[in-house]
Amino acid sequence: MDLLNEVGYRRLSFEGVARRAGVGKATIYRWWPNKAALVIEALNGCVPLPPLPDTGDLEADLRTAVRLTVEIVSAMPTCLILPALIADIIEDPSGTGGFAELITPRRASVVKLLDKARDEGRLPPETDTTLMVDVYAGTVVYRASLSREPLDDVVIDQIVNLLLHGCIPTQPPPRDQE
Repeated sequence: MDLLNEVGYRRLSFEGVARRAGVGKATIYRWWPNKAALVIEALNGCVPLPPLPDTGDLEADLRTAVRLTVEIVSAMPTCLILPALIADIIEDPSGTGGFAELITPRRASVVKLLDKARDEGRLPPETDTTLMVDVYAGTVVYRASLSREPLDDVVIDQIVNLLLHGCIPTQPPPRDQE
């Protein structure tokens, strides 16, 4: 992770990792088939996975889930390496399993929360809870890693209101009208 922070994802090499670790390059290749797999395992060891509360207040719990996702994805170096990492996974899908292992626990906890709400009648019975998670996670990854648009409490509230109540997000009024 130190080397990744220093040189970035694109300039990270197995040679550099081997040199930093004081081992031969073959040792690195023996454990990781490609750079994406190496970085995913490194991220897995340092990306926090705080527990997701289930208070019974679906709106508050979903807001917390989105906020935790924002914190994880926005953390350096995660937001800086995600686009390149995802591009590498697309080119060489052998890293897909490791990436799934990285995100599956958080994703599963939110799906479970939403499934419970659906089963209790707090969401319509036909609700696609996995798509709900995809919608907010995709928005968070896009904003944190690509557009660098804000992911503040206002945006989090708009995401939750869109998902739970179908409220179309609105822009704040121009400053001269405040």
